[in-house]
Amino acid sequence: MNIMGRPWKMGPLEIKNSLVRSATDETLADSQGAPSQKLIDVSVELARGGVGLIIAGTAYISREGRWGKNTTGMDNNLLIKPLSRLCSAVHNAGGILAAQLLHCGSTINPAILHEKEALFGPSAMIDPVIGLPVVALSKDHILRIVDDYAKAALRAKQAGFRAIQIHAAHGYLINQFLSISRNRRKDQYGGSLKNRALFLYQVYEAIMGKVGRDFPIFIKMSAYDGFPGGVEPSDAAYVALALDNMGIAAIEVSAGTPEGAKKGGWDHILPAPFKEGSLLKYALKIKRKVNCPVISVEGWRNPLEISKALEKIDAVSMSRPFIREPNLPNRWLGGDLSPALCISCNKCLDLTLKSGLGCIFHKSNKKGPS
Repeated sequence: MNIMGRPWKMGPLEIKNSLVRSATDETLADSQGAPSQKLIDVSVELARGGVGLIIAGTAYISREGRWGKNTTGMDNNLLIKPLSRLCSAVHNAGGILAAQLLHCGSTINPAILHEKEALFGPSAMIDPVIGLPVVALSKDHILRIVDDYAKAALRAKQAGFRAIQIHAAHGYLINQFLSISRNRRKDQYGGSLKNRALFLYQVYEAIMGKVGRDFPIFIKMSAYDGFPGGVEPSDAAYVALALDNMGIAAIEVSAGTPEGAKKGGWDHILPAPFKEGSLLKYALKIKRKVNCPVISVEGWRNPLEISKALEKIDAVSMSRPFIREPNLPNRWLGGDLSPALCISCNKCLDLTLKSGLGCIFHKSNKKGPS
């Protein structure tokens, strides 16, 4: 059997193969956060393409926590019905859809600053990426955000999502709490790594309290932020083990932050050329510590290299290759083992910001490459 077709479990949820669509910002929602028909169509195309698990792009838990315009919302009950149409369409097409929940902290798109009371983060500072003042979260505000996560997770479950992913990577709020560079607090949320991880642990426990222990809750976390003072691999392994002991359903291991790129390190979106599976070493470090499934993201293009990785890891996740080739899993699992057509030009990032998720080479873009 092609090892990429190997089923695996995330809690009680069985995933039909080891290929995962990692969450990406689609910016295909309306101004209130409801999914557009284009987002439904894109997601259905992914489901028909055969990917085992689709992680929907960053859904904000509150307007305060959204990072940009036209992102999907999970912040009020009026969104449950439109989100249910997305879930039903994907599941009817044979896919499994998970929701990724986000509070962006002080890492935001300045184009929507007008709607924000302030930029919030663990500690008062000038944000090293945005360059604007950050207001330190009070303890009461932190607990409100924890509650926002829990309420958003319940809405996702009610809408029909099959799992919840907590976004704790790439310089957003939870990642900021874990980072010494961002977290200079002197209370129970700062200082030791155990304290810096308290916010994450509270978010996980609050979500579990709303959706139940049998509903899969998993996480995307950075194993290395890309600069001194950020999250290190040993920090990530410590937090991963704690979450595993708490019952986390799976861990998707990424690395890199915008702050890392700003300080001469590296961001989480790698341009070509890069080494195949360049972050696998971080996933393997965590895999050795935990019992739950571990997913390796970033830089997978060659099915032969993916198959080798799957001898050591539970699943691999990709985003850009599926933007260009939604049918890629069917192609690989059907025996065509030529590499993904994605060349990692990253022009999908510009296109997504301008008009929503897309690839300049994909058939849906009639103008073709520029």
